[in-house]
Amino acid sequence: MPLRSIAFLAYFFGSSVFTLAVPMIGVICYIVLYHVFPQTTWWGAPLEFLGIRYSFVCGLCLAIGTILNMNRLQFGRRMLHPIEWMCLIVFLIMIFSSAAGLFWSDRTEFFLDKMAKVFLFTFLMSHVVVTRHRMWQFVILMTLMTLYLGHEAKIAPPSAFNSNRLDGIGGPDFRESAGLAIHLFALLPFVAIAFRQKQLWIKLVAFFAAAYGLNAILLCRARSAFIAGIVAGVLAIWYIPRRHRRWVVVVLACGAFGGIFLSDNWFWERMVTIFSSAEERDKSASSRLVIWQGAWEILKDHPLGVGVGHFRYVIGKYTEEPDLANRDAHNSFILCATETGVPGLIAYVATLAVAWGTLSRLSRKVRKRLADPDLFEMLVFANRLSLLVYAVAGLFVSRFYTEGAWLFIVLPACIDRAVENEIRAEAKQELILRSRLERADLLLPGAYPAT
Repeated sequence: MPLRSIAFLAYFFGSSVFTLAVPMIGVICYIVLYHVFPQTTWWGAPLEFLGIRYSFVCGLCLAIGTILNMNRLQFGRRMLHPIEWMCLIVFLIMIFSSAAGLFWSDRTEFFLDKMAKVFLFTFLMSHVVVTRHRMWQFVILMTLMTLYLGHEAKIAPPSAFNSNRLDGIGGPDFRESAGLAIHLFALLPFVAIAFRQKQLWIKLVAFFAAAYGLNAILLCRARSAFIAGIVAGVLAIWYIPRRHRRWVVVVLACGAFGGIFLSDNWFWERMVTIFSSAEERDKSASSRLVIWQGAWEILKDHPLGVGVGHFRYVIGKYTEEPDLANRDAHNSFILCATETGVPGLIAYVATLAVAWGTLSRLSRKVRKRLADPDLFEMLVFANRLSLLVYAVAGLFVSRFYTEGAWLFIVLPACIDRAVENEIRAEAKQELILRSRLERADLLLPGAYPAT
């Protein structure tokens, strides 16, 4: 058995055991498994005979560890954050639309099983990652995952490319080029937070993560990610705290220069097709319009949805082109509407709105109520950009059932709870300081000025 296989097995079992005492270890392990997905790696193949469901085992240990350490976790008085309530509503609508839809299929079971796991993990994560230290660990983890995916893209063999686009890197949610590029764009704002730190080794790791991640994005040659990245880059100048605006402009300029330097003709040949006329538009882009027209007809016939996982089965009946049968919706919102109905679309959009509103409220709160708001301001900024990337890219590719997207949707709940803990910690320190000053004033009257 390869040494890397043995090392991974030791890491996996060690993390699963220690998660029972420190749930954050389980959160880290689960996110690592999501990005690495050992089942598709060369060093994971020798472990197949064990039949281990890595994410299931890790998630189970995380759930047990969270329950065992419930009294130590600082998630506040509310068991469910408003964002978590919205996620629960979305999941219940998924179940209802599937039960009331056209039929029940293997795809229905697959996606419901996946989304149950997704919502359970994000619920646990939002009760564990709730302090400044845990949020910083999350930032470092996102940076390391960017570095890993970028490195895997750099050493990918020619067989990993399909029509000059990189496929087959990382977990199932981003094994296609567009999914990988979108996810990397969503991770880069957190890499930028790490790069701002003073420690040299963190700066170096963040620099290489950004460089490798940007190179991987270019190798994907995904138009949806390119558009989402441009929109997020422009809005970054608006949403960054004013005192950091010059810094973000410099970072964006360096990123643009690096992207131009690393790009090749294949990349630009594909990107210019975004602006092609109707006559010059390639088949992939043209078919989206036909699919979306068919999706509108599906929604009119089935306002409560056709059921989770059934869009591919029914789209062929609503288009005049037989080649479009069994095709994806290529739009997160259209996929949500056709499969979960109008109630599902309303709940999904409302969930995004609640997440965005939470970040807007936090942006004001940390500026007014924290003595050291820098990290939380940057976390709010990074989370906003990641949501923008997934939302804009979701207009052109389906990301509705993507775990990474829901991770960033629920992340504002983590930041919200962490900010509340930080406010309480600062208030406690201030109270202790006042108490000490009062005692000192009793011993030496007039030695300390009143505060």
